[in-house]
Amino acid sequence: MSRCYLCHQNFLTKAFDKLGWPILRCGNCGLYTLEFKGSYQKFIREYYNKGFFTGSPKRAGYYNYEGDWLAEELNMRSYVKGIRQFKKEGKVLDVGCATGIFMVEAQKEGFDVYGVDVSDYAIGIARRRFSDRVTMSSIERATFEKNAFDIVTLFDVIEHLNDPRKVLKKLHTIIRKDGLLVLNTGDTGSFLAKIQGKRWHFFIPPQHFFYFSQKNLSQLLTQCGFRVLGIDHKGKWITLRYFFHLARQIQQDPVSKFGFSVFGKIAPGKIPIYINLFDNITVYASKTPNTEDASNR
Repeated sequence: MSRCYLCHQNFLTKAFDKLGWPILRCGNCGLYTLEFKGSYQKFIREYYNKGFFTGSPKRAGYYNYEGDWLAEELNMRSYVKGIRQFKKEGKVLDVGCATGIFMVEAQKEGFDVYGVDVSDYAIGIARRRFSDRVTMSSIERATFEKNAFDIVTLFDVIEHLNDPRKVLKKLHTIIRKDGLLVLNTGDTGSFLAKIQGKRWHFFIPPQHFFYFSQKNLSQLLTQCGFRVLGIDHKGKWITLRYFFHLARQIQQDPVSKFGFSVFGKIAPGKIPIYINLFDNITVYASKTPNTEDASNR
């Protein structure tokens, strides 16, 4: 890769290696990119298996996604509350729906919910809750009618895509003209990201392909025919066992491993705690007026 994915300038250089993977940075727009070789579709089918949601030491995923339901439920309620600032009702597609926790919370508030996810394990659980309202597929290969949804959400998803522009343009076609796009991701422009550098917890290759700031993410959304309505910095509810499980995978240091050995198997490790490091952004965007052909750019 010689040119920046976002701004197409020849300012792409290697920033550092993380977990054995090269991370590149554009000197023009500041976008960080994973240097990935191989089949993306094959990778996501194999990587987001049961182990990703159940604490596999070979995956920088969740320790026990279903077992930490309360923490995830509190996070999803926060997302629903944010959406209700812009939309009180409507048909929602949750991209990367996992086991359907956001769908459960959105349905409680009267939204008409649908989901799609690449993980056969997660979709197997989601189907027990929502039957044919969930689809097992990558968003790139999923098919939906044009103007089908009032709201499309991508929570902790856009960084996992190897071609987010292509996906956003596709989503542009399935969102109604007065519809809403909501996504969240880490913010490379945050104070924590800047002071931690390569040790920042959001630098997680190979599952994270792109690392955005508020500025360059807004730039990408504009390229794809969206107008940013608002950005907030939500904290997250997490359990200590999830925190230390993820830390031991990312940092691979003795402190994280010791913390997991203490909290991984005991009841207090399952108690949700609220953390806001102000390094995670939730973006609300709408289709810009007179840009129905933006998906063809």
